[in-house]
Amino acid sequence: MWQTDDFISPSGRNGMAWLRGYGVLLASLFSLVSRVYCLPALSPSPSCECGYSVNATSEPEHAVFTDLLESDFTRITDLSADTDWRPQVWELNPDAALGPFGRAVRLQAVIPNPAVDLTANSSGIYGGHAGLNLLVPHDPILIKNLKYLIGAELDTARSDMFHGTFRIGYRTTKYPGTCFGFYWYHDDKQEIDIELLSRQSNDSTTLVNLVLHTPVGGTNQEALPGTYTVASLPYDTSDDIHELRFDWTPAAISWYHDGTLLWTITNTTLFPRMPGHIVVTHWSNGNPLWSGGPPEGNSALLLTYVKAYFNSSDPTRQADYNRRCGAAKAAGGNVGEQDRVCEIPSPVGPPRYDGVSADALPYFFSNDVARNATVNQTVYNPAGKSGAAAAADLSALAVVQYTVIVCGLTLMFAPRLTAGAAFPLLF
Repeated sequence: MWQTDDFISPSGRNGMAWLRGYGVLLASLFSLVSRVYCLPALSPSPSCECGYSVNATSEPEHAVFTDLLESDFTRITDLSADTDWRPQVWELNPDAALGPFGRAVRLQAVIPNPAVDLTANSSGIYGGHAGLNLLVPHDPILIKNLKYLIGAELDTARSDMFHGTFRIGYRTTKYPGTCFGFYWYHDDKQEIDIELLSRQSNDSTTLVNLVLHTPVGGTNQEALPGTYTVASLPYDTSDDIHELRFDWTPAAISWYHDGTLLWTITNTTLFPRMPGHIVVTHWSNGNPLWSGGPPEGNSALLLTYVKAYFNSSDPTRQADYNRRCGAAKAAGGNVGEQDRVCEIPSPVGPPRYDGVSADALPYFFSNDVARNATVNQTVYNPAGKSGAAAAADLSALAVVQYTVIVCGLTLMFAPRLTAGAAFPLLF
């Protein structure tokens, strides 16, 4: 190993002073770079790099999913700014819609009503419960002299969802004559479906239609045996907020309501084989055998959230996951498995909004800034980019600042470097 006396500066006897000064410069520069380049490190240490699990990973029955999509509709003021969702616009004439009325899906039927302050109560800025309203007006409209009923449909922008747990906070309309659908969709033969008909709800009961459209047969009008059931809930879902959920793993597809299991299919030959996307819809076509309608009044389906935790079929997303999870595991140290894979809260009972503390409101990883739980995920929140995206921007900014500092110092002190001059303390 070299000794300091072995180092000869361009100025001979002044070499030791040059070395001491150069060391001070390097220490100062490294200190500055650590403050600038490591700005993201000031954020909480990341967690959930290896995904999100249904049940703890220590339990025999658990499933881990790599990606997430979370939409807290109680906070969203402008859905057009949310890149997770694509509100639809299309028309089906009465023949194609299989009813006496056609269906016309319109952007005007999607109405945000964000909360004034959820820590105080659930009221939206326009009154009523905060959330996103999907409307079906009572009165039809005329299109080319044919009558259409207006409805609403939201599709996820991502169509790479393959296996996952999918959840929605909702309250149905009190007016009979509409259909609320929440489903994963690839095509008409690969679909995991939940549909609630407002005409099938009363003061004491609500029926929930659960359907699996399969690649081996069956149609929208005639499901195969073992792919369709009707579950009965002992209350009216238009009275309060509830949660619908379905989980799809390689071994089973299971449907839940407020965290309670309704039905499971384990015949894997019936399962979808391609990736797809999530659809939320509220509509009517006047068909007395299904939606009924037109609704007796202007009907609103209220949505408070959608949460999807899933595996991606996209090779780029898969590579991202492998990189971040591999790095987390390689870091070791005090990072436990429970920090790398985060358990998804799955409470039993309806989502609670009024009369609860802030930490008892429905949980979102993407709203949990302190936890930094969406590393390398593409998520939206009403304040702008997610913490993970903001950290990435800070990293990019830090690289630019670092480059400017190094170049600037080089230009300032290059003459003195070649002259072997000592450097003062810079910072």
